[in-house]
Amino acid sequence: MRHESLIKEKKKQDKETYMRLTATQHIVGNHFSQHKRIEGFFENRNAPGFIGSDRLFRLDTMYGTIQMGYSPQRRKSFIFANIKTSVFDTAASRFQKEVRENQMARHLRSGSQNTIFSARRLGASAITLFKGETQPWSPRSVAPYLRRSSLETLKKTMPFLERKQDYAEKRSIKAQFKELQSDVRIGLLSKDYTKMAEARTQQVELTARENMLDAIIYRKSQQSLLFFRKINVAFESQKNEMYTYYQERRRGATSIREALPPDSKPDTEE
Repeated sequence: MRHESLIKEKKKQDKETYMRLTATQHIVGNHFSQHKRIEGFFENRNAPGFIGSDRLFRLDTMYGTIQMGYSPQRRKSFIFANIKTSVFDTAASRFQKEVRENQMARHLRSGSQNTIFSARRLGASAITLFKGETQPWSPRSVAPYLRRSSLETLKKTMPFLERKQDYAEKRSIKAQFKELQSDVRIGLLSKDYTKMAEARTQQVELTARENMLDAIIYRKSQQSLLFFRKINVAFESQKNEMYTYYQERRRGATSIREALPPDSKPDTEE
């Protein structure tokens, strides 16, 4: 009975994963000069010399949104992901969706130079990952945070990242198939055709399960490859121009502050 309930739960999880993987995607790329705001993410505009972040890439599905941007304040690119209310999830209300930078829960680095934050709101339904690595974005940039329960939004918005469990289950299926094959031989030699038929039936079920896993693994690997290729192209293609622009902008702001008389300079100590 317990075995049947586990199989039923696994099929339910597979259905959810497959629906997330096959959901229609709406992808938009932006040039930094458009200064598109990261929707749902609010920064501390009271900081001295504040410069808002620019959205460079957006991927939208019926289950969630992933946005990649560049923060001139931190001088880092980052990913902001949030879930939507759907048949699988219940997202925060409109008021709770306002994620402010100074109200986000910080998580320690986990084997990388990246820093991740989760929203202190219903279900931690939004995360922000700032990339401190010098290498381009890759699955390794996100992998250390996948198994944290407070960062489940990563799995829900990027279902293509988690493949270890699928490979482990596939190895288990192959081992079970070999055991059943020996049962088939024993049943054939002993002329116990009932036992042989039962083993064959289980083998057919395992084969169908393995085929389903192969389809999920293939789709995950392809989506992972395309996703990171797209966000890296969106960032790398305008990186040098963007760095030069913000360097000149900061230099101009510094020159203006230095040219101001002492009495008119803003008091930054308060």
